[in-house]
Amino acid sequence: MKTITLTESELVEMIQQIVTEKKKKKKKDRCHRCADQSYGLETSAYKSGAIVKCRKGEQWVGKKC
Repeated sequence: MKTITLTESELVEMIQQIVTEKKKKKKKDRCHRCADQSYGLETSAYKSGAIVKCRKGEQWVGKKC
């Protein structure tokens, strides 16, 4: 087994990077929110297809979500 030596500052920097990555959450766009309302929060093929159609402008054009 290989041993790795890290300085304290390197370790702190690595931990800070991990924490900031976990804090960043992507906001859902309008199409995703509309699909959640129509198909529920669980992932499904129907929901994915609806999101794709919405992003192309073929679905939920006048709906406010």
